[in-house]
Amino acid sequence: MTTGGLKERYNAELARGILEWGNSTEGLPGYLGIRFIDVSPGRLSAEADLRPELVTISGNVHGGALAAILDHITGAAVYPLMPTGSWAATTDLKINYIAAVKDGRVRAEASVLAMTTRSAVVRGEIYQAERLACAAQGTITIVAPRSD
Repeated sequence: MTTGGLKERYNAELARGILEWGNSTEGLPGYLGIRFIDVSPGRLSAEADLRPELVTISGNVHGGALAAILDHITGAAVYPLMPTGSWAATTDLKINYIAAVKDGRVRAEASVLAMTTRSAVVRGEIYQAERLACAAQGTITIVAPRSD
């Protein structure tokens, strides 16, 4: 799908809601310190403050914490493009770890590469100090609201 197709699907009001929700989320996203910075058609930018508790004995942030960030942002990136009432579920996420991450702030970016009414392919990247630390590509299943 072209960027033009994503612009046609984009719901700016829902995107504002995603920003508010993404900055007040409890649970794992809150624990990981994820904050959404910007949402635009097919794109989402975030930051996360990775705490020392996430560091392994080797001195690097656990890859599972980075995977959780990528899972969260790639799924959230499709919400402003879906029909109201739909929900998204990650069905596949392939991650390449490129550089070690230390505790502290990371920047995360997600971009929708392709989208249909039932699925999306989304790329996610995490950077620390402008260095690419890991990249992922995932498939997000889109579930339409039930009509009762």
